[in-house]
Amino acid sequence: MAERGPYAARAGGDYAGMVIISIDASTSCTGYAVYDGDKLTAHGKIKPHGDDWRDRIMDETMALAALFRQYNPAVVIAEGVPLKDGKNTIVKLGAVHGMILSLCAGFKIKPMFLLPSNWRHDLGLFDGTRAGMKRDVMKEKAVYMANDIFGLDLQWISPTSSKNDDDEAEAILIGWSQIVKAKNHK
Repeated sequence: MAERGPYAARAGGDYAGMVIISIDASTSCTGYAVYDGDKLTAHGKIKPHGDDWRDRIMDETMALAALFRQYNPAVVIAEGVPLKDGKNTIVKLGAVHGMILSLCAGFKIKPMFLLPSNWRHDLGLFDGTRAGMKRDVMKEKAVYMANDIFGLDLQWISPTSSKNDDDEAEAILIGWSQIVKAKNHK
């Protein structure tokens, strides 16, 4: 495992030899991916328990802390809060964002937050059409892109299916977008 110090992200985003955890977080399901340099070493999703969203965030905090202890990342890359959703969604995602910031501070990990449009653009996920901008279309494409790049078998059933693996796929691609970006800027 790569050695790290407090906030050890290297200038310019050079991730060689660094452990990275990327996260697509929400109050209902959080996808995560673990990279050692540019190698995907683990991925999955956290389905937090609790009837109230605050209880689910508390449960999620403990699960993410366990991941941080297990993998000892130098950098955490998470999806930022888009400002176009409803007020209630922004409050919940803001709380999740704060939880990630707090965990990173406690573990002395460098956090990075990316808006969905940024990491999707970096990977060329958007096809330039109006239909291609729809949330469900982008999530489906993320599943297929992660499967294609990494030889995975993540599932996309339908836009309303709870069996979709889009949270996991997006977590994988959030981290990958920055690894690819760093490689292309060398």
